[in-house]
Amino acid sequence: MLEVSPRGPQGFYRPDSEIKAVWKWGGVGFMATVTDLKGYFYVGISAFFWGTLGLIATTMKSKGFSSFDIAFMRLFFGLTLLFLMICFSDKRKFKIDRKTLLFCLMMGVINQGFFNIFYFSAIIRVGITTGVILLYTAPIFTMVFSRIITKEKLTIKKFLSIIMAFTGCLLTVTGGNFQDFQGNIIGIIYGILAGISYGILPVFNSRVVDKYHSDTIMFYSFFSGLLIILPFIQIPQMLTVFSENRETIFIGVGLGFFPTIISHLFFIRSLKYLEPVKASIAANFEVVVAALTAFLIYHEKLEGLKLLGILLVIGATIFPNLLLFSNLIGRVKKISL
Repeated sequence: MLEVSPRGPQGFYRPDSEIKAVWKWGGVGFMATVTDLKGYFYVGISAFFWGTLGLIATTMKSKGFSSFDIAFMRLFFGLTLLFLMICFSDKRKFKIDRKTLLFCLMMGVINQGFFNIFYFSAIIRVGITTGVILLYTAPIFTMVFSRIITKEKLTIKKFLSIIMAFTGCLLTVTGGNFQDFQGNIIGIIYGILAGISYGILPVFNSRVVDKYHSDTIMFYSFFSGLLIILPFIQIPQMLTVFSENRETIFIGVGLGFFPTIISHLFFIRSLKYLEPVKASIAANFEVVVAALTAFLIYHEKLEGLKLLGILLVIGATIFPNLLLFSNLIGRVKKISL
């Protein structure tokens, strides 16, 4: 068993953060607290389900739904399912103090409402490839807001991890082919705003994750986000598509449950154990899941620079916990054999 002194800002780690898991490869070591590993496990689950969003969205678009329709349905079905889950499990989860309620509503407006508006507005103007790449600037803004709001310590490793993650996402999405990039300035601004509104998500959630259950946080943030998106929806047209394709109701339920409730649930839980920047970087693993899904289902090519991009995304998650083994030994104190 190995022990080191606790690290990181107060509030992100539990007592078992003192217990370290250590692995060694040659002159390089990997060191993570038990709580780190829990956090990465939860982020991995959330990233997996977020990575399936593209598959479900593609299916819905093929049925005639617009991008804003899909964003609306994701929150609508997610909110409806959450309401039923809370009603049948523990109605006390609806209770929340006024200050935290306003905070959760603000989270929903920014992280759910504005995010979807900015993101899909960017895609309309600059295309999917450019819009997605701009979205993956989110960890940069997580780093900035974490420093301002939670006073999280910023290190060279975190900064380099963000660069690795962004480069990895860039290569995974494009495969090194940048011909699809478009330079509409308004679209680029929307894309950056989407990155900002998405990047602040872990910072906001880390402020309330210890105070209320994840279901409570999600319920009120989904509610306010839904209200923001509502004016962009053509409800009669959406109902017409539903009536012509009854199976899309079941797909919509799946959309609201797996890449919405489940993904947010585990991501919020991860913030009990990880700093926001680490969680944000690790969440980029969703692009790896999306690439593998496209390879397995749509038989898209997965080679060369795309594979390099996947390795960079994975490496970016591991990198903050890497130490030269000589430095690692200096920080670890044996307390038992």
